[in-house]
Amino acid sequence: MAIAYELPQDVLMEILSRLPVKTLLRFKSVSKNWYSLIQNPHFISLHRTRAGLYYCVSLVCTAENLPSQWSMYLLPDETSIQYLDLSFARRHLNKGFGHQGYCNGLMCLSLNSNILICNPATRECRLLPRPPYHEWHTSYLGFAFDSKTNDYKVVRVTGDPARVGHKIHIYVMSADSWREIVVVAPKHSFTGCHHHPCTSLDGVFYWLSFYSSGSPLYGRVHDIDVLNTVEGSFKRRSLPADIGYGCRTRICVLNDSLALVVPEYDYKRGETQFDVWLVDEYEVEECWTKTYSIGPFSGKHTPFEFSQKNEVLLTGCENGLIVLYNLSTRDIKEYKQLCNFPGLESIVQVFPYSESLVSVKR
Repeated sequence: MAIAYELPQDVLMEILSRLPVKTLLRFKSVSKNWYSLIQNPHFISLHRTRAGLYYCVSLVCTAENLPSQWSMYLLPDETSIQYLDLSFARRHLNKGFGHQGYCNGLMCLSLNSNILICNPATRECRLLPRPPYHEWHTSYLGFAFDSKTNDYKVVRVTGDPARVGHKIHIYVMSADSWREIVVVAPKHSFTGCHHHPCTSLDGVFYWLSFYSSGSPLYGRVHDIDVLNTVEGSFKRRSLPADIGYGCRTRICVLNDSLALVVPEYDYKRGETQFDVWLVDEYEVEECWTKTYSIGPFSGKHTPFEFSQKNEVLLTGCENGLIVLYNLSTRDIKEYKQLCNFPGLESIVQVFPYSESLVSVKR
């Protein structure tokens, strides 16, 4: 340890930035210099860029006469699975929760109107103030980092009990408060936030709008609702024409562009194929280009998430098997260790995850 004291600061930073979060939390007690270094925002940012990327799967297990049990697991590779301990956060959300978003090592969890931001690596959590109109149904909930304001935000869209209107509120972490976005919001779009969470890109939130006023499992996608949290503006974006959009349609981010993933199931062949459309120009509503066609895959599949490695995560609807498909090489990886996993029939979401030192308390 004496040798470490003699290392130049930049060399020490290079070494420490490659260590896991659990080790760095212990090293904060080595000296005041190390504590200050590990707390430094530049070091936290450097460490985050070098953290290993995992995939995280959110499962819900149901039993007769018992409430649903939510759990999360990390997938380091195709042959192993690790339980993600969220016991430090469960005291705020009881036993059940829904995953609403992830960025920079932070997760947004919710149960009804109780919303929590936590860091599983540092075991820190922040229970958000109760949002306005908390008794109203949450139609959409999203979580993102706004690089323009260097802040974390949660967007909540609520529908009143009579479903004659919506209200939109934004939570800003630095202010630790909610504010209402007064916009002309859609009156008849509805979705379950666990199945269709918001997607964010550069401080703008996107979500799918459904024709049906009932469950999205039986509705048809109408268009994309767009909320700019910086400008406080709301608009609707049209989708590519002459395409059938069902409940398994997804919007996400691919290569820093808004992407629309449309599955098509061939009942005769029993196969699923996915078309991926990207936005070319954000100021032109109809400017979509079909960039990729994925598949076909045997059976019904649902798209979940794109990763930074130009990969898309898919899951089989019948067997729950998670498949990782590389858009460039067309290689397929199957996470076979999940085949007989308890609760696999109730996969809620799969998303990329990496450890970070980002604090939810500051």
